[in-house]
Order: sequence, then C-alpha cells, then structure tokens
Amino acid sequence: MKEETKILLEAVANLVANGLLVSLVLGYFITKRDEKIKNSIQEEFKRRDVFFNAQFNFKQRAVEELLGPVMMHLKRSAMTLLAYQPNSAYREDILKDCNETVRDLFLKKSFLIPTELLPDVADLIRHYDEWLQLYQQIRIIQNDRKTPFVFTYNFPKKAEENILKIYEAFRKELKVEDKLK
Repeated sequence: MKEETKILLEAVANLVANGLLVSLVLGYFITKRDEKIKNSIQEEFKRRDVFFNAQFNFKQRAVEELLGPVMMHLKRSAMTLLAYQPNSAYREDILKDCNETVRDLFLKKSFLIPTELLPDVADLIRHYDEWLQLYQQIRIIQNDRKTPFVFTYNFPKKAEENILKIYEAFRKELKVEDKLK
C-alpha cells in the first residue's frame, strides 16, 4: 500500500507540475498576446491623435490667420458700400484696402484654404483683380474723378456665403465661444 501511495503521490505531483508548467506557458503566451493588443490599441490612438491634432491645428490656424481676417474685411467692405457716395475717395480707399488685403491673404495663406473653398476663393480673387485693375485704370492712370463709382458688378456673393459657413463651422468645432466664457 505504501508503494501504491508513493506512486499515486508521484503521479499527482507530476500532474501538478505538468499543470503548472502548462499554466505558465499559457499565461506567458496570453500575457504576450494582451501586450500586443494593448500596444496595437495605443498605436492606433496615437495615429488618431496625430490626425485629429493636425486637423484641429489646421482649422485653428485657418480661423486665426485667414478666415477671421478675411471675414472682418468682407464685413468692412459691406459697411463701406452701404455708405458709399459718388466720388468718395475715402470710401474707395477703404474698399481698395479691403480688396487688396483679402486677395493678398488668400494668396499668402493659400495653404490654409480648405479644399472645398478653392473655387470660391478663385472667384473672389478674380473679382478683386478685376476691381483693382479697373480702379487703377480709372483713378490712377486716367486720373478720372468724374466717374462716380468704381464697380465691376461681379462680386461673387455665393463665395462670400460659403466662406462664412466654413468660418462659422470651424469656430463651432474649435469651441471658440466656449473658451471665451
């Protein structure tokens, strides 16, 4: 009976040792798999963070450096046009300044123009170039002060509306108003 007990104890000890060995091996592989999954998830979040940070930074710069100043000059132009009088050199100077500034902003900060606005921006640049050319011809080259207004009658109103929509959308996404509270 002692021999049988000894054999039984050895068998149980072998089973426990084998069970421990199998558990350790399985635990090792499961831990490695979990680490791989964890690292993969962390890498995916890092990639997403880079993408979202780049997108956020682009929108922030677009609002600060391009869309915000453009909107203010468009508003200033609109206010000036409402008070525009025939042969008003002062009002024409404001319009000229606004037109040149908006055009130059678009050209200098073109990398901040959202892709969907490129056709609208092209329409505005075309308008400003034509207006500035007409202004140059009438007021500077011909020195004509008898012509009451310098107008090209081709302002792309839809382009202005589209720029305003993107400007407001970016400000909303950036939660600019929330940060001011």
